Amino acid sequence: MVDANQSPRRFRQVLDALVYAIAVAGFAFVVGVVVSFSLGSDLVGVKYFLFLIGFLLFGYATLLMLPSAPWDVNKTDDGGVEIVRNEERGEVIGSREETRFQATVQRIPPLSRYPIPPEERFPSSMKLFVASIAVLATSYIMETVFGVGL
Repeated sequence: MVDANQSPRRFRQVLDALVYAIAVAGFAFVVGVVVSFSLGSDLVGVKYFLFLIGFLLFGYATLLMLPSAPWDVNKTDDGGVEIVRNEERGEVIGSREETRFQATVQRIPPLSRYPIPPEERFPSSMKLFVASIAVLATSYIMETVFGVGL
């Protein structure tokens, strides 16, 4: 049996990202079922809901991953323009604090055996990007494997 402290950090980071992606895809599926069936549709509506949410998450995660510009443009008092270099802040875009959803995901069995502190996890933007791919893959699998909406 492997001790949680001896397992490689990268393994725990990847495991955290994959479980997070599966949890987001599962949550999106459940919300899609509730929304679709409440509007009188069936699994086709769920498939389209997942497709839409997947692309919205994909775009949002991509925007979160964009780096900030290394320069800034300031207007001077005489009407000129001055280009200044931005200071290196060393901050990560987005917070590394644990949200309620992430705390819930951490209690899912594989992660409860291999815990990883929030500051050692992949950035939330990257995990959200992987989750968007999982949501889109769920929509794709519903169409191709299960024949929903064909």
